Amino acid sequence: MQSRQLHASLHAFAVAASATLAAAVAGGDELGFEVVEEGARGSRPGLYCYAPLSVEFVESHWTSLLALPQMRDAQLALAGLDGLESYLDTYAQEHRVGAAIEQDALRCFTCRVFEGAGEDFELSPERFEPAYRELAAGTNAQAGEVAVLALLRGIGCESPEITLAEGLLLAPLARLDILPPDPLWRRDDARSGVGLRTVVALVPGEGPGAIAQALERLRDLQSALRLYAPGISLAPLAWIRAERSAWRPLPIPCSGRCDGSVLIALEQEDELRAFTNLVSRRRPAEGELAWALERFELALERADALSGLTDNLLALRALLEPEGARSGRLAGRIAALCAEPAERAAATERVARAISLERSLIAGVNVGEHACQLAEEIESHLRALLRDVICGHLSGELVALADSLLVQEDDVPTARPAERRIPREPAAALPFGDEWFEDDYCAAEGEVPFGDRSR
Repeated sequence: MQSRQLHASLHAFAVAASATLAAAVAGGDELGFEVVEEGARGSRPGLYCYAPLSVEFVESHWTSLLALPQMRDAQLALAGLDGLESYLDTYAQEHRVGAAIEQDALRCFTCRVFEGAGEDFELSPERFEPAYRELAAGTNAQAGEVAVLALLRGIGCESPEITLAEGLLLAPLARLDILPPDPLWRRDDARSGVGLRTVVALVPGEGPGAIAQALERLRDLQSALRLYAPGISLAPLAWIRAERSAWRPLPIPCSGRCDGSVLIALEQEDELRAFTNLVSRRRPAEGELAWALERFELALERADALSGLTDNLLALRALLEPEGARSGRLAGRIAALCAEPAERAAATERVARAISLERSLIAGVNVGEHACQLAEEIESHLRALLRDVICGHLSGELVALADSLLVQEDDVPTARPAERRIPREPAAALPFGDEWFEDDYCAAEGEVPFGDRSR
């Protein structure tokens, strides 16, 4: 009951504060801005943009906010909490001399709610709920262990529970006794518009940034599962809940196609666990491989494989065609790495058709009924290459490897023993062998494993 009263009182105060701050801006009070750099990653330069100094604006108008009628109820609700000192030590920039601790906590909470807000000071769940969770966690306002639940679409599991890592597990949706108030969770499979669905349960850590780290783990899991098989994505809204408390929404800045049909059988659980942990450890943080992986995931955000064709081709060109698109070497290199020798000519032709298909799409030409299948093949080739390099089964020098295979084929016209090739994707799940997860494994042609890369 205390948690509900606290949430209601703080939300009422935040609504009134939002209107007061927006009115101050409309009345001529200037909201300052600073220039910040965003999007920098590794050697890639970031973009400069203007960030509003919203916290400074709240501080300068705090006297007006204290005069709001909702302030009294908010302070009384905070007065019943233990641990406000810990909350202020973690999140407050300074403690005002002579101010009551409840008032100081309310000031800190208000600054956290409107941090980064624009001139309209709009109060949205994406602003209020994270700030409230910080306060609740910092003061032990919510009893019991906090858990973040997300919905994975396009994948199912036979076991009642699959532990992927410490504090991270998968479970069938049917195992939840109490569902969050979300239509995607409450509809049956036929009505929801998607196939298999699985719940991801994650126990966040403690301290500042715990929820942000939990979201990052969810995004890492989605990336690994997208490399594992096609058609898997998280629902756009996760939910956070503690024992004997209400559900709170937690927006996830990712989504995508969810038409997969991967059912994890009992005997596949170990390989899934090993695969997701391996991708999490070795996921590249910079360079061409990191850029290609990011572009691959952008393609999966599109409505279908045809819409994501350009993204996938850009990723493949970054990995396999450093000379530029005019060299015309991309199709042959993809075929060398992704097809058996006897199938390379046909694979080269299909990749070349997909490249021509991209030009037709740009020109607005009718591409025909088989275009989507070609786009799906390109997506499949890219997935296999990214998976093999990240897991260490192919050298990071893909261009040199592809060219050497093509030269060997020209020099040796007779048939030779079949080489290890990137596995094709079955309709249900990928049968990875134990050797996929051995750190000292090298491919048959003597390639150097990709190795661990820190984020």
